[in-house]
Amino acid sequence: NEHVESSKIGVIDCLTAGFFAVYRKPVILIVPIIIDLLLCFVPRVSPQPIINNLIASVGSEEIQTESSAADSGSRLSTSVAPQELLTLEDLDALGAANLAGILGTQVQSYLAFPSSKGIDQRTINVESWQGTILSLLLFIFGSVAIGTIYLEMLAQHIKTGTPWPIRGNRVVTQTARLFGYIAIITAIYGAIAIACLSLITIAYPLLPVIVLLGVIAAFTSLVYFFVGEAALFLEDIQPIQALKSSILFAKSHFLPLIGFVVLTTIIGLALQIALGKLASYPLGLPPAIILNACVMTALTIAVMKYYWHHTKEGGGSQPQP
Repeated sequence: NEHVESSKIGVIDCLTAGFFAVYRKPVILIVPIIIDLLLCFVPRVSPQPIINNLIASVGSEEIQTESSAADSGSRLSTSVAPQELLTLEDLDALGAANLAGILGTQVQSYLAFPSSKGIDQRTINVESWQGTILSLLLFIFGSVAIGTIYLEMLAQHIKTGTPWPIRGNRVVTQTARLFGYIAIITAIYGAIAIACLSLITIAYPLLPVIVLLGVIAAFTSLVYFFVGEAALFLEDIQPIQALKSSILFAKSHFLPLIGFVVLTTIIGLALQIALGKLASYPLGLPPAIILNACVMTALTIAVMKYYWHHTKEGGGSQPQP
């Protein structure tokens, strides 16, 4: 194999290597495909009853607000504008989603939450907030455990050329680490969202500027955290160390990572549009599931390979499938 300087290993090289890895080792697709098949045939878990109650409550509050505004005569637009962040259509779409789809979020399966796609199947309606919270916790923990197995397989494939074997004790350790890493990233994005909402409440006339600043902060964070999970699994380190490694890596590869983020986003969006049309045909769902697993796994491998071959562990060699 030809060896080149790590600085010459580009985004396109790693994307190509990712797709070749999927072509040569299709066994690495087994996790997202199994999750999608599971989501196809097990009952859906729906929060529709709770969402219906919430929609009814929001609707009654809007009627009361409108009547009180008509009596008082003003201040309606400035007082309620910051609250119009979640529409009734958004709530209705949330009610149609399958909570069990959370199991597929870490492996980016085709039927992952909040997708409402799938075949006709029995639905289990969650009637209480306690049941919803318990279901969410169960599915989130399951998602992290499944994601750990998936990412561990890909990391082993990159380092050793084979995704097997998966050691049980390592899965437990890495699941805890991945859960911790996700919690940290969620807290950071949550802080950005809370800061933006607070500013909107205080200075609503500056809404466009606040939204722009929020988008810039979120996108910059995305770039800096882009290879965090790759570092977590490839280097076998703690969540805080993975976060630091990702930030340090992004500082020296900021522009290529922006290209990586944009490319993967465009490919992902185009893929979902195309697969949505494919899945609308009879018998179109199985090939949509397989194609989604191929592309999303290839993109995940590409990100891991880019990080691996630009660090001392990768040795600067040309990425191979």
